[in-house]
Amino acid sequence: MEERALLDIRRLTAGYPGGSAVLRNVSLRIPPKEILCVIGESGCGKSTLLNAVLRLPGRVLIEDGELLFQGQNLLTMPQKKLRAVRGSGIGVVYQEPGASLDPIRRIDAQFWDALRAHGKITKKQSREKAQSLLANMHLPDPARILDSCPVQLSGGQKQRAAIALAIALEPALLLADEPTSALDVTVQSQIVDELIRLRDDFGTALLLVTHNMGVVAKAADSVAVMYCGEVVEYGTRAEVLRSPAHPYTRALLSAIPKLDGSAPKAVPGSRPKHFSGSGCAFADRCPRRVAACETKRRTPIYLSGSHWTLCGCTDSGTVRSRP
Repeated sequence: MEERALLDIRRLTAGYPGGSAVLRNVSLRIPPKEILCVIGESGCGKSTLLNAVLRLPGRVLIEDGELLFQGQNLLTMPQKKLRAVRGSGIGVVYQEPGASLDPIRRIDAQFWDALRAHGKITKKQSREKAQSLLANMHLPDPARILDSCPVQLSGGQKQRAAIALAIALEPALLLADEPTSALDVTVQSQIVDELIRLRDDFGTALLLVTHNMGVVAKAADSVAVMYCGEVVEYGTRAEVLRSPAHPYTRALLSAIPKLDGSAPKAVPGSRPKHFSGSGCAFADRCPRRVAACETKRRTPIYLSGSHWTLCGCTDSGTVRSRP
């Protein structure tokens, strides 16, 4: 029997007020204690997906679909209940710690604000919990960090503090939007280690948006590849990285520098700004395209129990039938 998803995104179509749809028919499931990495080039809809899950007022316009968190539809949930879910059920870590930390207020005060908003707690209890969380993030001298403003901390310290703040209410799901991109390589690796430890030690599931294939290779349990607002391939980390099926996934992996010194290959062409047709959005850039790619409505083609792709073309250019 299939495990019930912690987050179940069903046929989600969404965009921004006054614009066309950014996400088109996106379906993804995140079981408890799993790390799902969403990859794809800038503008493909990764961050929009996180904003849609957060359901912040005025951010994303949902046109169709369902967002089920622990079996409850976030799209029909009243704002008061949604406010309780944000933080205690779903936490978020942004690409830039400044997006979640007030630069001129002490870290201690920011923990106090978050914790008292979701329950009764004294300042002493808040500080003790915050200090413990910062210590768990391997921050030296947590007391000094708590008494500091973000502007007094390094990038790595701020990001660790932001992660600690995001998990202070023990959410079941953590959304992470490029949490390592603003950091140097050594600190990036340390932050990824902390995110993996959240899953291992606390059972926190993660929806992790990233451009960094090194992060995917190290942290992901499963991988979703997005292009022009669609998930074009999904599978376990090994399935997607070792046996990529969609031409776009193959192109992304070919663009990674290799240790053997061979030059990375750029993805040919450019991504269309908007795509609303029934064919494949990648067709104009794809060396394997056939006539049907321009017009044929695509449905997932399953290559194994969990691995699927929207591309029906083999290397020879013929169309596979669905198992």
